[in-house]
Amino acid sequence: MDKDLVQIRFEGKTLDCRPDTTVAVALWENGVRVLSHSPKYGSPRGVTCARGQCTACLMRVDGVPNVRVCELPVRGGMEVARQDTGAFYGPAMQKSLSLGSALFPVGFYYKWFTKPAWVSRYFLKTIRPLTGVGRLPAARALPSAPATEAATRDLGSVETVVIGGGPSGLEAAARAGGRVLVLDENTLPGGQRAAALQAVAQETRGGLGRFPVLAAAHERLDRALADFAAGGAEFRPGSRVIAGYHPDGLLLREGGDLLTLRFGSVVWAAGALDVLGLFPGNDAPGMIGPRALYRMVLRDGLDLGGRRVIVIGGGLDFWLSATLLACRGAHLSLVVTETGWQTEVSAAVDHKWPLHTGLVLAGMSAVGGTSIQATLAPRRSSPGPKLSELRMEGDLAVICNPGKPAYDVLYQLGSELVLQPERGGYLPAGADGSDLGGILPGGRPFRVVGEAAGIRPGSPDSSLPEVRHP
Repeated sequence: MDKDLVQIRFEGKTLDCRPDTTVAVALWENGVRVLSHSPKYGSPRGVTCARGQCTACLMRVDGVPNVRVCELPVRGGMEVARQDTGAFYGPAMQKSLSLGSALFPVGFYYKWFTKPAWVSRYFLKTIRPLTGVGRLPAARALPSAPATEAATRDLGSVETVVIGGGPSGLEAAARAGGRVLVLDENTLPGGQRAAALQAVAQETRGGLGRFPVLAAAHERLDRALADFAAGGAEFRPGSRVIAGYHPDGLLLREGGDLLTLRFGSVVWAAGALDVLGLFPGNDAPGMIGPRALYRMVLRDGLDLGGRRVIVIGGGLDFWLSATLLACRGAHLSLVVTETGWQTEVSAAVDHKWPLHTGLVLAGMSAVGGTSIQATLAPRRSSPGPKLSELRMEGDLAVICNPGKPAYDVLYQLGSELVLQPERGGYLPAGADGSDLGGILPGGRPFRVVGEAAGIRPGSPDSSLPEVRHP
């Protein structure tokens, strides 16, 4: 074994892994894409968000259930396993539910058999083992001494707290006065795209001119970082805001510590979460969003050189994902589902990247456990003769849709939210244009900026020509 590798045990097999990655990526590199199964139908699921925001990667590690392995560093001697259904009749029941899904509406397991009470208790006792959420920790995984409570510290009070260290948050911090604290779960300021933009600029020797949307994003990032560095705001890395409470309190988590903070005003710049979309197979293993791609490649060191990667969607993240993958030696297949981006499309054609337009994603499916297949259908509004469905197979698919604005803690602080589908999700009530903000119930002012406000970075330039597939 290479002296730089470590060994873990996965369901009875010994796997050689890089020590500087996560368990999820280590398994991916060893051909293990299926990390869990859906509770209701038992359908396979793989790494999806790569940031601990979903449940697709919950596994049993060293006897402890429900561990998010997308954020867990790999170490030698680990025992990793998928979480089974916990009952001998689980797989058969899940297969029956899948075949008869039309007869079992969403939530049937807590809407049916509620009376009388003894029937409800029996039903729940029978159905719970099917969920696959893990058994209690094994005896050897339990600590020999009582666990100590997480340390809790008070950070005091600041005039302005900025939640999110991307360009929008840094710009807001540079303009604020008094004591300003920027909280971000990343280790460096710049946001979720910063490492990808900087890597692409470096690996292309700054040659982003062919992709104006990337060049503009990189220039804005550089300006925001410079203005932030010149100001007096403080950046607190590795801080995840997990709760807000009235009238002016935040609860943070940094590693194993809990911290409290009070604020006079808050700028919500928490960005957005990946959205894969609604289509058959949208939870198939081997399919991720662009933010997950950036983390897996740049944070976890996933090598996609020589791999077949399908990139579907549009916008800044589409072109950033494609360029990053090309720089890292992946074999691309691009499907642009938006109009516009004429300059970027021309650059992709000049780079000889296989590119298709006039198509929409109709479905995804896993193939053989280590591949993914996309089914693409002609867009109805496409001019010219109607085309048949196109199927593409790859090792990975990156779906680049507009992100869903993050809003949970802002809601906990008392902001009234309304659904604004055109901007990607729930946003503060009464918001007009890009001016999102108001006064919280406790009298503290707030603003929402950037993608958390549904503002999508980048914009198309002109109409997109049709690129016909064979």
